[in-house]
Amino acid sequence: MVDDIRTSHIYQRAHALAEGGVHNSPAGIVAALLAEGYPEAAELLNTKNIHADLLRVCDAAGPPAGPCLDLCH
Repeated sequence: MVDDIRTSHIYQRAHALAEGGVHNSPAGIVAALLAEGYPEAAELLNTKNIHADLLRVCDAAGPPAGPCLDLCH
């Protein structure tokens, strides 16, 4: 049960990071989650569908207001 809750939180956090406009790629979002203490994020988010969804949300959020924090995709 705890793993399901943690997994759900990682997916929600990844989506929130994508919506925030700071990260412009799935790789940047994964790096942020790793830095926040979610080592399983790299494996959980490593699918083409999830990458496509996160990239779509990043693109919709627009470019970051400040310097680019991620490698350009």
